[in-house]
Amino acid sequence: MNDSSQYLLNDEAMQRFIIEGYTQLKSELPDAYHARMYVGLEPLDETGPLGHNNLLPCVPDLRLMLNEPQVVGALTSILGPDYYLHFHRHDHVNFPDGAQPLHKDSDNHSHHAIDGLRRYHKTRFAMLLYYPQDTPVEMGPTGIVPRSQYVSRRDVDRLKKHGDQLRAEILEQIRQSMDATAFEGKNRFKRYAETESEFRVRYPDLVEKIEATSAPWEDAKIPLVGDAGTISIVHFDIVHGRYSANLTGKQRHMVKFVFCRNEEPTTPSWNHRDPVWLGGEDDCQTPIWKHLWAWHLGTNDSPVSPRSTGELSELLDDQDDKLAISAAYELGSISEGFEVLLEKFLSDNLEVRSIAGYGLVRAGGDAIPRLLAKLEGADPALQARIIDVIGDIGLEASDAAPVLTALAASSDVGVRRTAIEALGVVSQAEEPTTARVLAALENALIDEDAVVVRNATLALARLGSKAKSDTVVDRVSRNLSHWHHHVRGWSIEALQQMDDPQAMKLALQYLMSARWDYASKTGDLDATSQPMREPT
Repeated sequence: MNDSSQYLLNDEAMQRFIIEGYTQLKSELPDAYHARMYVGLEPLDETGPLGHNNLLPCVPDLRLMLNEPQVVGALTSILGPDYYLHFHRHDHVNFPDGAQPLHKDSDNHSHHAIDGLRRYHKTRFAMLLYYPQDTPVEMGPTGIVPRSQYVSRRDVDRLKKHGDQLRAEILEQIRQSMDATAFEGKNRFKRYAETESEFRVRYPDLVEKIEATSAPWEDAKIPLVGDAGTISIVHFDIVHGRYSANLTGKQRHMVKFVFCRNEEPTTPSWNHRDPVWLGGEDDCQTPIWKHLWAWHLGTNDSPVSPRSTGELSELLDDQDDKLAISAAYELGSISEGFEVLLEKFLSDNLEVRSIAGYGLVRAGGDAIPRLLAKLEGADPALQARIIDVIGDIGLEASDAAPVLTALAASSDVGVRRTAIEALGVVSQAEEPTTARVLAALENALIDEDAVVVRNATLALARLGSKAKSDTVVDRVSRNLSHWHHHVRGWSIEALQQMDDPQAMKLALQYLMSARWDYASKTGDLDATSQPMREPT
């Protein structure tokens, strides 16, 4: 890999990413490369075995773009030097008659989040979006809503959830009236279009309400346009989707890769020169931005709020997500605010307690003793919520490791899931990993629940060589044949991160059986075409 140190983001660019939620780059590979990637992507089925999560076996030269020094430099700045490529990668095709509505990718993974509403503001994940073709507005570029990564869109989500349930019922009716071939290949897009059309006919009032509620988000979106080779790196929780219809008659490809942070930040990973916040003070989200800036610096410290506890408490109930979540962060910065946050967090109001959780995360290590005290005697649902917050706090929650270790053996599957994932974050400061944590992770690797196993392999990938043992290596390698693809994906990464010869041998043995004969699928150009070159 080429030296990328000169391509690290500076303080201004890093703060801009924290605020806006995205940054854009331009590949330095030749036009012939991008043309070749476009041809290679054309025959793939974005939801089938060729295309969905299998892009690199099918179009392996995409890795040249991923390894460009400016890409490595930006990802290192945002996710730390030991970031790695998530096993989910996807080619989003915008057909002339198709478009994807605004959404958050984190919504698709809400079954891993407590209450289905908690989102992770800290950049432990980021998405890379790549255009292999020129993508002006008329080609239907991806659109994003800057600064949306820290809000939940509660009003939209309520309506969309109801609408999605009704769409599913309509789609099932269509499915029952047709044979299987009607849903194969690109035919499925026709079925989705028919479903949407029928939904609009049956439920016009709901459609009107959804569109009215979504209008401010639509108005705030901007297009990610650019020439072939344009690369956007965006926060995993940013609101994104189609910007406009594709009017060109040509397919638009947008290749998405997900990258993961491996280690919690302890020092700046970008070209850092000045700790001073440059982003201004005139936005209600400033408390959030400053806290995330401090977290990236490795200090996890940010200014104390000048506003009163009473004023901020009232704002927690505000229907404006920006005001409510920012108030939670401010309450988390003052000692008197903790009791308010804890009361809201323990309430039956799903939305308010979700928002209060962000404030408890902001409180950091100061919140740990009280959170641990609340774990005792709590029902499993509450325990899982508390553990979720502890895990999000990160390194400051290292004192919670013994309690989390005990709860990793809980009879409740939700508690086990959250405890195991949290251990992979709060235990990173231990060198080596304590025997009790290692035993908990070893046991989790053979759990009957696939998400527990998935979270154990994720935790081991984060802990790397600090958590390796003969038992861990053996059980992780056995999980390379697990039925759940998330388990298989994280298992490969866990073996790689262990820095152990036997682990690497087992990982390579598995990879040797992976698909490699891609020649008929990549659209390779003939021998007279312009040759490829490595990035310089």
